[in-house]
Amino acid sequence: MSKKLVVIGGGASGFFCAIRAAEMYPDAQITIVEKQHKVLQKVKVSGGGRCNVTHACFKISELVKNYPRGASFLKKSFRHFQPQDVMEWFESRGVSLKIEKMVVFPQSDSSQSIIDVLLLK
Repeated sequence: MSKKLVVIGGGASGFFCAIRAAEMYPDAQITIVEKQHKVLQKVKVSGGGRCNVTHACFKISELVKNYPRGASFLKKSFRHFQPQDVMEWFESRGVSLKIEKMVVFPQSDSSQSIIDVLLLK
């Protein structure tokens, strides 16, 4: 019997979760549920349409300062997956990235570059 996974939310995190789950469990049946009419809409407009992919902060102790309410939980999470991992993930899928003022953007300056990867295009 194959595993079943329902991901609630069709944003960047939901799509990323579904993709990673599919990589880890190729036989899994994965469904993404989104309440809006279109998925990845916040990705499309984030960073002024350029998509701010992640922070360009690579020390966990500094990174968690950006999340004061969740610092304790995130410190543990960032030990497993942090901004450098996000960058490597997108670059391994053909998205060149750049850093501007401690924020990572696609080299194309287009959020569509990120959307295409998340939609597996």
